[in-house]
Amino acid sequence: MKRLITILLCLLIVLSMKAYDFQAGHLFYNVVDSAHQLVEVTYEYPYRVALYGRLRKVTIPPTVTYDSTTYTVVGIGATAFHDCPKLRRIRLPKTLLYIDSAALAELHSLDSIMLPDGLRRIGDAAFYHCKTLSSIHLPTSVDSIGLNVFAYCHQLDRITVAPENPTYDSRQDCNGVCRRDSDRLVLSGPRTTFPDKLLSIGEQAFAYSPYIRQAILPDGLRHIDYAAFAGCDMLDTLRLPETLDSLGAWAFYGCKMLRHIHLPEALHSIPANCFAECNDLRELVLPASVDSLAERAFYFSGIRSAELKGVRYIGVECFAACRFLRTLTLSASLEEIAPYAFENCNALERIYIPLGTRKRFQKLLPKPYHKYLIER
Repeated sequence: MKRLITILLCLLIVLSMKAYDFQAGHLFYNVVDSAHQLVEVTYEYPYRVALYGRLRKVTIPPTVTYDSTTYTVVGIGATAFHDCPKLRRIRLPKTLLYIDSAALAELHSLDSIMLPDGLRRIGDAAFYHCKTLSSIHLPTSVDSIGLNVFAYCHQLDRITVAPENPTYDSRQDCNGVCRRDSDRLVLSGPRTTFPDKLLSIGEQAFAYSPYIRQAILPDGLRHIDYAAFAGCDMLDTLRLPETLDSLGAWAFYGCKMLRHIHLPEALHSIPANCFAECNDLRELVLPASVDSLAERAFYFSGIRSAELKGVRYIGVECFAACRFLRTLTLSASLEEIAPYAFENCNALERIYIPLGTRKRFQKLLPKPYHKYLIER
């Protein structure tokens, strides 16, 4: 994910390669609404690092005058201060409405920032890899937060939300951000805990966190969204509550130290890449309620044995490259095995099937696997 975010940052920079509208002092501005004289802070390409890179402190004014017109500063544009290694302090104006994607990303010396009342939106990866940032407080006005806002903020010990904020809260001092209307945890930091009365874990909420070692998810949780725990290299303990009834694609992709999963009976399917590249995952016993495994659901995982009790469909490359898979138990309910489902499972020795079903499974499986079929 860190590589993916870096690629996205590069794309944002390329997309942002446009001339600024004017310069005032040390800062560059783009006009975002000429009728109402509104501007955002931007940078001059390609001299961004040469100019902004020298700055240690920045005060963004609430208004700026150029060519006899006074403009109100309402935003910090995408990647505006991205990768300014010396920048330690930024004072934001009360007129600020948004901080755009990666606007303050990779400010390795930024240790604190006060977000003004009136700020409405924080974009994707806005503070990505601000590795010395220690605390953040979201004011009452914030009503839109992007993905990976604080990813790789290694020293972010404190995340709080104004109690009066109608959209978000930080319930039970969880050091994370939850949406009030959906009881969804949407944003995390190094010390985020799981509060009670959560219904879901949001998209990429913990993605590629190097800090989380265990996820004891609360009873009542219903859904884990797309890539919520993807790439959590240190996650070795996972408890999924019995109330959980859906998982998002890539939810636990690349959790390399995860050795055991107990899936609740409320689940009916395992989505694409959900447990792919979980290298330490040893044994898979699916509850009878799970009837569908999507493409690459367990691709390149460390599974040694898999028991698929009620599965009707196995997707493309579902277990492909599971190089340690030795035994596989299939059920009488199985109806379709997609191509390459067990490609390069070179250690496979036994495929257990119900008595009297050999001919049917010979039709479902490619011929090279017929020699492994054992009725019981």
